Amino acid sequence: MIDAHAHLIDSKIDAENIINNMASDKLDMIINIGTCVKDSKKGVKLAAENENIYTTVGIHPEYASSVTEQKLQTIDELASRDKVVAIGEIGLDYHYEITEEIVEKQKQIFIEQIKIAHKHGLPIVIHCRDAADDVIKILKDNKQFLTNGFCMHCYSEGSRYYQTFKDMGSYFSFTGNITYKKTDRSYLKNLDKDKIMVETDSPYLAPEPLRGTINAPKNVWITAQKVADELEMSLTDFNNLVTKNIKTFYRIK
Repeated sequence: MIDAHAHLIDSKIDAENIINNMASDKLDMIINIGTCVKDSKKGVKLAAENENIYTTVGIHPEYASSVTEQKLQTIDELASRDKVVAIGEIGLDYHYEITEEIVEKQKQIFIEQIKIAHKHGLPIVIHCRDAADDVIKILKDNKQFLTNGFCMHCYSEGSRYYQTFKDMGSYFSFTGNITYKKTDRSYLKNLDKDKIMVETDSPYLAPEPLRGTINAPKNVWITAQKVADELEMSLTDFNNLVTKNIKTFYRIK
């Protein structure tokens, strides 16, 4: 199994222990995710030092207000490093009360990083929280830069938006919240199976019955089982499916 999205640089995580236990946890690979320049640099180093770790680089919308041209240039430079497989996670987050100025800065930084991904021939990993309409508009307005694909990380927009993203060619990556009792899973059978991925978003969003605890990449198996059940697939077949999908999306041989 591959964890398509984990924050191994996060202070809540013991990355060394996780990496050392990958074989016993039946993990073939982990994709570490960048959220700022500092963590993106650390992710590049971590991937270089560990065979089964790959990484993305990017600036999360949470940090948009402090982004400078120099920071964007650094992401641009990091994007060409070995084992960098995407730009992300990038996008929009309107969950907390923010000013119109910050909204516009988030949009600007999102678009600039979409262009960086296109420049380097990389896919993008999108963070979207309470901002689906604006994310869709930006993707449509900049579709000429989406030639390398994109995925909706931790997809949680449910039935309302899945068809729009599906029609745009999105991959859908599911984390622990897809296991929660009140989560809308009605649309899962309508997704293209070759565009489905699973992740943990560690250390966040631990799946049921571990909800509320610090999440770990090994828990991707729990999320995988839930989605496999919804699709009426065996876990073995589902593992083979998402392993192929993740490698295809991130262009990993």
